[in-house]
Amino acid sequence: MQRKHVMKFSLTMPFIKNLSIDQRPVGIDSQGQIIYEANPAEAPYIVYDSAQEAPVGFGVKVAGKKTFILRRKVDGKSMLAKVGDVADFMVGGKSPLPRAREVAAGLAIVMKETGKNPVVEQRMRRVNDITLGQAFDFYKRHLATRAVKPASDSTLKAHDVDVRKFAGYGWLRKKVCELSIDEISEKFVEEVKTHPSAKERAFRHAITCVNWYIQKEKLAARSEQRDPRLTSNPFEVLVLDRMFRTPAQLELLRQENQVRNPLRPSTTLGPFLEVAWGKRRYNDNETAVDFLILQLLLGCRKSEHGATQWGEQLTPEQRLKTSHVMLDCPEYGAYIFFYQTKNGLNHRLPLGPIAVELLRRRQALCAEAFVAGESTSLTRKFVFPARSKFCKTGHYSDSTYILNVIREDAEIPKLTNHDLRRSFGTMMVTLDVPENIYARFFNHKRPIVTDLYTKPEWRLLREWIERIEKNIISTAPNIYNSLSPAGWPVLAAPEPFVSKRIVRLGRPPKMRNEVQATMVA
Repeated sequence: MQRKHVMKFSLTMPFIKNLSIDQRPVGIDSQGQIIYEANPAEAPYIVYDSAQEAPVGFGVKVAGKKTFILRRKVDGKSMLAKVGDVADFMVGGKSPLPRAREVAAGLAIVMKETGKNPVVEQRMRRVNDITLGQAFDFYKRHLATRAVKPASDSTLKAHDVDVRKFAGYGWLRKKVCELSIDEISEKFVEEVKTHPSAKERAFRHAITCVNWYIQKEKLAARSEQRDPRLTSNPFEVLVLDRMFRTPAQLELLRQENQVRNPLRPSTTLGPFLEVAWGKRRYNDNETAVDFLILQLLLGCRKSEHGATQWGEQLTPEQRLKTSHVMLDCPEYGAYIFFYQTKNGLNHRLPLGPIAVELLRRRQALCAEAFVAGESTSLTRKFVFPARSKFCKTGHYSDSTYILNVIREDAEIPKLTNHDLRRSFGTMMVTLDVPENIYARFFNHKRPIVTDLYTKPEWRLLREWIERIEKNIISTAPNIYNSLSPAGWPVLAAPEPFVSKRIVRLGRPPKMRNEVQATMVA
């Protein structure tokens, strides 16, 4: 095969400017003038630089546009790298050719040291650069599959909610490295004007996801003996610039906005319980009211006790991995067991006599419903069975509607499900419960925590839960007199609460209004 002719000239900018695709230089005549020949096919060509100050292999490629290039052979492999467009080097008018030669010399050093084409490697890095959407996806997969405390469904849903916010910004397809810190800061300031807590959580979650990927990428790069594709997190600018609210600021806002409203033993706790107990007799509200009262007596989260099952229907092996209630346990007595709570730990609590009596009545109600054919094999195993046979989970979970009805009838301005847990904490503070007992009841995570207790420890917990329970229930004499064991003194009680509300249609008010509006339309 005939070797292709290599064109080499001492390049100057006037010479480069004079080059065109329709003709190409082929030599120099006796008078030192450059000889050109026609290039009718307009085939691209390269003119190499023979100047002493030019790195070997440096030249200019003439095609649709003129481009500085560098060709080098390293370890028998020929590599062609683009140095840059001639037009770009001419911007500013300051020595474009010397600057191009300098850049080419730097590329030549990299080629020799690594044996790789730096331009190609950079292009591949850009192709492989992770997008924000990919960072979210990778972290979600990590959350769901990690061996230690895999994420719950609610955690994964919260993750998806945060991701949708960034989808609204059009950022999911953007490379993380292309997101500027100014862009992130400006968007954060704009977004936190509305729903600041949700927006702060979303941006904090983005920091967590990207940081996790960076650490993972560092390990992968070290293993593959390459540079990491991502080394810094642009979202960290929000931490650096202290743009997130501090815990002290948040606590002040909660107080100003009355976000946390536990029931007070001397004012609102009694009326709440009296109204709740009065509501229990109407509209099949037993399950909903018992759900709220037990949450108040145990200080648990609504997500924890809603799925509890009757322990008598479980095998010993099933009880190890299922939230359940045992009313007659030879080892512990009456107790409730929560499997893998919010902090990932199991949580076992003794039950006081009031809670035990309430649960025995629940057992009777559940048995009657099953015999009457009002429940299924799925729902009968739950302490709080779903009202509908078509419920997928089989258990009751959302007490928002009945809680709001009770709150309004008890004339309590604000109250949430989590405020019932806070109410339990308020009673513990009132009774000066020791800090270690307080932490046990609230299941606060500590370095060494177990749901197994010695007999003295369990006895102490039972003494305190009975004392707390009695002080809570004694604020409502009607419920106290109904559930208290034989031998407890009877309290003077007011007339039982009687609801004056019209029987509801079976839907929460918001949903009912939407249905009625649709029917009118």
